[in-house]
Amino acid sequence: MEVIDNFLPEYQFQQISNVVLSDYFPWFWNEGVVSNYGDVKNPESYQFTNMIFNIRYGGVVAPKLYSLLDVVQQKLGVGRLDRIKSNLNNKTLFHRKGGYHTDNHPTDPYQHTKTAVLYINTNNGYTKFKKGGKVKSVANRMVIFDSKLEHTGVTCTDEMKRVVINFNYDGSY
Repeated sequence: MEVIDNFLPEYQFQQISNVVLSDYFPWFWNEGVVSNYGDVKNPESYQFTNMIFNIRYGGVVAPKLYSLLDVVQQKLGVGRLDRIKSNLNNKTLFHRKGGYHTDNHPTDPYQHTKTAVLYINTNNGYTKFKKGGKVKSVANRMVIFDSKLEHTGVTCTDEMKRVVINFNYDGSY
């Protein structure tokens, strides 16, 4: 696992965060945080998402934000991109885990090796790894890890929302 603070130059990060945190950015309700592939949904665990790119859906889903994220892909050394998805978790009274998961599922035909999480706002939420360690939510922080590592997002209690952008990809060939 690699944690990089100030991942992007400030002006580039501000362009991204201004779009994602604006009142006009579309967020879509998801009944579960980890509900893919037939997993059981926890009624107390939900989030809002925006799928920016997904190879399963034919590629680019949100062109404006996708073009802003090109700088992130270049810096990560993305060779083959599988998915970019933004997640928004509302403030909760107590920290809530979304559910441990990996970003690859055994039946998924698009297996990738890397996951990167770009934190959009600073709050007391975090990403927790099942085998130990956590990464605090700090704006413009990037954590890069093996997609097979079990992890969970944890809500914040001190801000109105916790916002991240997830990248699933393979490195340069």
